[in-house]
Amino acid sequence: MITSKNRISRRTLLKGAGGTAIGLPFLSAMLAPLRSHADEATPTRLIVFYNPGGTLLDQWRPTGSENAFSLSPMMSSLTPFLDRRIFVDGLNLSITRIGNGHPHARGMAGVLTGQQLLPGNFNTNGGNAGFAAGASVDQVIAAAISQGLRFPSLEVSAGWSTGISAGGQPHPGNILTYQAPSMAGGQATPVPPATDPLNTLKRVFAGLDGNDEANAQALAWDVSILDGVQDDYNRVMALVSAEDRAKLEAHLTFIRETEQGLQQPVDASCEVPTHVDPTPGYYDDPIAEGVSRGELDGGDMSITTGAKVPQKGEVMTDLLVAALACDLTRVGTMQWSDSEAKFMLGFLKDSTGASLKDHHHGYQHDRGFQPAALETIYRFYAEKLAYLLAKLDSVDEGNGTLLDNSLVLAVTEIQMPETHDQSNMPFILAGKAGGKIETGRWLRVPSTPHNNLLVSVLNLFGLPETTFGHPEYCTGPLSGLV
Repeated sequence: MITSKNRISRRTLLKGAGGTAIGLPFLSAMLAPLRSHADEATPTRLIVFYNPGGTLLDQWRPTGSENAFSLSPMMSSLTPFLDRRIFVDGLNLSITRIGNGHPHARGMAGVLTGQQLLPGNFNTNGGNAGFAAGASVDQVIAAAISQGLRFPSLEVSAGWSTGISAGGQPHPGNILTYQAPSMAGGQATPVPPATDPLNTLKRVFAGLDGNDEANAQALAWDVSILDGVQDDYNRVMALVSAEDRAKLEAHLTFIRETEQGLQQPVDASCEVPTHVDPTPGYYDDPIAEGVSRGELDGGDMSITTGAKVPQKGEVMTDLLVAALACDLTRVGTMQWSDSEAKFMLGFLKDSTGASLKDHHHGYQHDRGFQPAALETIYRFYAEKLAYLLAKLDSVDEGNGTLLDNSLVLAVTEIQMPETHDQSNMPFILAGKAGGKIETGRWLRVPSTPHNNLLVSVLNLFGLPETTFGHPEYCTGPLSGLV
């Protein structure tokens, strides 16, 4: 039982001598009373791209036939990549029929895990909920293909932790990727994205900028953190439940593996991004002033101006692509925001040239369904997906580009913004997965659970699974994809 005596703050750090400190994963006790691969075959990478709030399906859908189709103005920025894309039309996020919480949260939990959202104590504006019941497909693949690299996977975001999930902590409404539960029947472990470009640059590319002495000191500091906090770790372990102890052990094992990854050699040709602004806090957005915040918005600190989101998102995309190109990891996620996306959109212009005056959720349904504004918003996210594809395509790997040797899986958590409907979900695949998949198609399938797509993604990476996620919502690999 959680009491005032054994409750642990979400801001708790394990501390050691000399100022060493590491954060903790979310625990129940926090609730209120690089090696070189030059001689190997080019690896296949997985990149997940997430945009919030569904789409306008009539404008997302191509027009034409399976192999000869065109795109609407909303999606037209993706036209240069039609020969390396598959629009998958007809999949349902069937897993959201069960579980707890609001449809946005259920969709976040289920879209990559194929599992339901379990009971918990987080308010989702549609009932309380916890976290997903299983690992996400990206983390399963990362465990298989990123062994021995600096990072098993890399998750980044531009507008994360807004609205009811504001505060920078994992919440059912803002978590997309999950590691496997630490114990049978338990909740999976949320994997929050990195949100600070400068910190991400320093963490991901430590030891690669040419300053050998400073890099050696930084690496020595990083790899000794766990040793320095061991006493405090033992103290916290004595305060928490068996379930929380299992979470802590899994978390610290992950950190130890990351430390070991920092010591892996890296290909000397790795190019470190140089355009990240070095000013601390440069990419932070202030709280939006004069904005109406209702009960559903999460409080006074929940909505930001959003002015830096486009620039920050492109820089984070650049860092992710560079990490993949350097083979620091082979799995990554560009999560543009959480499911609420409650940052202001003044950087977008409507058809008259006027700036949008609300956040994404406001145009979905908070202040009525507004399709004209939503078309502008979804066009923006299509452009950012095109930006990711162009960056991947700019990396020449000899036998094709990084895009050719990757599978990009573009997802969202709902389909219909005004009703939260989760049938006919707008899934897009891009890249050729190293030649394993036929692209340039509009694949229309009869009403099918999306878990089948996740099985096929696993199969493309050499994993032999015939089912994934909740077994009642999976009938095998997706017919017609491969």
